[in-house]
Amino acid sequence: MTAFSLSLLVLAQAATIAPDAEVRAITTIVLDKEGAPVEGLSGTDVALSENGVIRDITSFRPDTRPLTVAVIVDTSQAVGSALRAHVVDAVSAFIARMPSGTAYALWATGDRPTKLVDYTEDPAEASKALLRVPPLGGNYMLDALAEASKDLKENAREGTRSAVVAISGTGPELSYLDKWRSADTAEENADLFLMLQVDVGGADFEMRANLSFVFDRLAKATGGEYDIILSYMGTDTGLRKLSPFLTAGYRLAYATVPDLKKREIEVTVARPDTEARVPIRTDIESELAPEL
Repeated sequence: MTAFSLSLLVLAQAATIAPDAEVRAITTIVLDKEGAPVEGLSGTDVALSENGVIRDITSFRPDTRPLTVAVIVDTSQAVGSALRAHVVDAVSAFIARMPSGTAYALWATGDRPTKLVDYTEDPAEASKALLRVPPLGGNYMLDALAEASKDLKENAREGTRSAVVAISGTGPELSYLDKWRSADTAEENADLFLMLQVDVGGADFEMRANLSFVFDRLAKATGGEYDIILSYMGTDTGLRKLSPFLTAGYRLAYATVPDLKKREIEVTVARPDTEARVPIRTDIESELAPEL
């Protein structure tokens, strides 16, 4: 399809929208049963329902906006020798797999939240920075999520999609923020959250519950992923499962009724063994002012 004919199609779709309708946009992540991105979809392959009502899709295309990513790594004392044995290489490989042109910052949580690498497109900086960090202190992951997310919003380039990737063990949690403030602040400042928890013991029930609450809420709110592994030896495998979420997005705009108090959105794809992830939050600015 030429650019001219595509423009005509978009104009034709826009002309059918009721004058009092509101056009909203979301990013839906489409994966196959193996967790790989599903490519080549068009608007005729998907349907969207909102509160059980089918809505007209006005535009659907791959989300090719550049990424700005904050990567947070648990570097607390509880991680110990696993940091260099399993985490450094896994995180470095994950960053190297991010789409070309992605700008990322790298954060550590041991002792206090610390930005190790300011925003750069050079993947080699991650490994060099992590190798200089000794496992130290408690895990300030809840503080780091809030601080890194706020920093991400301040530094995200215009027109980009922002994501936070967090890798955390379950050692002693020493954050000053409670789970509610951590989740509230983080959710306000990023488009997507991908969370990997290494549950190796060494923490009480309350700490696990706090971490699980925040990780689960942020992943669900943004259509992301929260995965739990039982050993740091599985860090690379866990991060490989998260990588497709950065490349499997489609930007979808649809016509809806303004001022709904609740919006439960479901996207279905007319292909077998395919899952479409959508954010459960619908009150963020990028959705109220779609660029499509």
